[in-house]
Amino acid sequence: MTTNRRHFLAAAAFAGVAPAVHSEVAAAPANSDEVVLLNDTHIGEKQGPDHIHPQNLQRAVKEILALPHMPAAVIVNGDLAMSVGTPGDYAAFIKLIAPLREAGHKIHFTLGNHDVREEFIRAFPNEVSSTKFSDHRHNGLIDLPNVRLILLDTLKECPAAPGLLGAEQRDWLIRQVDDCTDKPVVIVAHHNPQAGGDPMHYPGGVGDTAEIWQHLIDRPQVKAWIHGHVHDWNLAMDHRIHVVNTLACNMVANKAVSTNGWTLARFAPNGVQLDIHTHLPDHPWRAEKKWLFWRQVKSV
Repeated sequence: MTTNRRHFLAAAAFAGVAPAVHSEVAAAPANSDEVVLLNDTHIGEKQGPDHIHPQNLQRAVKEILALPHMPAAVIVNGDLAMSVGTPGDYAAFIKLIAPLREAGHKIHFTLGNHDVREEFIRAFPNEVSSTKFSDHRHNGLIDLPNVRLILLDTLKECPAAPGLLGAEQRDWLIRQVDDCTDKPVVIVAHHNPQAGGDPMHYPGGVGDTAEIWQHLIDRPQVKAWIHGHVHDWNLAMDHRIHVVNTLACNMVANKAVSTNGWTLARFAPNGVQLDIHTHLPDHPWRAEKKWLFWRQVKSV
């Protein structure tokens, strides 16, 4: 066991981190701070059963169902659809994730640049946004014992790559951060911020990052921004805020160095453990684990 892992687990145990049993899923107790991160599924209505995209999503669904404990949430972090989200794309996606719903998993969504907001709303009439913005953004809040997850809708225009928060959503984000003073805050959005990470990806990231980033830096409870969109897996940091680029379910930016899969996040009071699940059983990243420690509030 590495020193970092030992310290992480010791701190988690000291804080009393333990799986919580949800009575409505007695056969598979839920881990109260465990979250599945699944992004960039890119499912299309014309993809046949032999197409790699539905096959990869089916593989991920089976692995999620096989977890020893049901996670508190499954977050599909944008780009559900292949190119320009159509009713058929979303119907195909819904069919593929049906086993998760049938097993009682709580599924949450953000939107990416290959989604169409109006079609998503029609396809998922029971998915209620936490906000009532004029542009009908789909936002969410997930409050777990050790973290508040704020889900943002960064879809600006489909299928253009760049994302945008907009003034309404930026203001709402700050209010949700300020409302959470007793535990860490982690932001989950499809697009990468234009901070941390490789600057080559900034043009396709959140275009109004500059209008929000300093506000996040100034609020020490903000610990991380988790995103997809880049179709790679890497970790970065800006002003001690972690910028986590999670593995895409489908399609890679560079096949020579990257691959596809999904991520399991285990939140503790002082950080998060990321477990990497690649679709390829023999890939070097398979079963890789990373421990990220949160920035600490400085004493005055």
